Amino acid sequence: IEKIEIHGNVKTKDKVIRRELAVSPGELFDMVRVKLSKQRLEGLGYFERVDTRPEATDVPNRKNLVVDVDEISTGRMSFGAGFSTVDSLVGIAEYNESDFNLSHPFERPWFRGGGQKFRLRVTIGTVRQDYEMTFIEPWFLDRKLQLSVDLYYHDYAFLSPNTIYDETRAGGKVGLERALGSDFIRGGISYTLEGVGISYDTGALPTPPYPTPGNVPPDISSQIGEHLLSSAGASLAYDTRNSVKLPDKGQRTVLTAQLTGGPLGGDDTFYKLGLQSARYLRGFLPGHVLELGGRAGVISAFGNSTDVPFFERYYLGGPYSLRGFKYNYVSPRQPFPITSPIPGTYNEPVGGDSYWFASAEYSIPIFEQEHGIGVRFAMFYDIGSVGSKAYDFNLSGFSDNWGLGIRLNLPIGPLRLDYGIPIHHDQFNSSSGQFQFNVGWERPF
Repeated sequence: IEKIEIHGNVKTKDKVIRRELAVSPGELFDMVRVKLSKQRLEGLGYFERVDTRPEATDVPNRKNLVVDVDEISTGRMSFGAGFSTVDSLVGIAEYNESDFNLSHPFERPWFRGGGQKFRLRVTIGTVRQDYEMTFIEPWFLDRKLQLSVDLYYHDYAFLSPNTIYDETRAGGKVGLERALGSDFIRGGISYTLEGVGISYDTGALPTPPYPTPGNVPPDISSQIGEHLLSSAGASLAYDTRNSVKLPDKGQRTVLTAQLTGGPLGGDDTFYKLGLQSARYLRGFLPGHVLELGGRAGVISAFGNSTDVPFFERYYLGGPYSLRGFKYNYVSPRQPFPITSPIPGTYNEPVGGDSYWFASAEYSIPIFEQEHGIGVRFAMFYDIGSVGSKAYDFNLSGFSDNWGLGIRLNLPIGPLRLDYGIPIHHDQFNSSSGQFQFNVGWERPF
């Protein structure tokens, strides 16, 4: 290769393109690495078309590599409304720039062309509020080291099935991530500082005074107030999926570890270990996809803490796990009394220190366009359990369900509709089916 020429980039800076190339001037003209370079550029999402071709030169046995690109708009401002079985009704406003430039913001085009990512999102609904800002620099210090910064505020009023408490979280997270010898293996470290506020929901009991420690599960009443959490985390991921939207080949496996409190400070001290994995296979006919997934986790207090706060424990149930059960309904419980309007002893999920979950889903295309509307039909099976103590995976006391679903790819975005029917359940749940509705082709990993 004599030299590399880049054409067509008006907004995106040359160095953003060159750093993704797997070849350099002076190296052998390896078409395998040129193809890899083309795939990397297409994966950025900045270009409608990427073309690579050799070009003759006056120097014997040398050619130029020409990279032609057609840029697309990378900034998006969107407004909308949504509804799901977990979040109820929400309004959404979002600004997203995938080719952001914070390093030289006042160079034209302003705040664009630097290969960074910036996202600002506001969600306001009947049972939740979210304010989120994310900044990602994929080449921190001009190395292939990804720096991410997240700032957020969340206000949740849907976590308690009996509307006993509300939860707020405000904080920030800084992370570093890089490939470890291969593009398929990535390691990361992070630090999170957040404040968690637990307050009584004014609708928890039907008559005033508002709830007091005497008539609320002790695991909840003991945690009412503000908590400062200081956490360090590490992750190791292996990802060979051939697509992030609808993969039909490869896998994604992630091992995570988190230490909160202790030498890091804060009000609570515990550690978390987690393993998540999903495998994607082609089905019996073209377009058919089989997804096999599972995850497990352990959380345990140590040091001066005698127990893990309930808001950090594990729960199952809802559109992201056991789809035949209501959100957070699969969990160890604690009783509490209500005197009116329907007197009795009620049971509130308080989470567990161990969990495991597995799922199988087979989906088939009903109607698909290359860049338009799509409809898929899905059949699934979910199984899982939550144990009250650390390393208590409770393999015999599992809950499971089967169900059917529809996946819609619409101009407003992808939607998931599932109906799950329990097979085995505990005394706090029933065999009645549950309808789950949420956004996205796939459930959050």
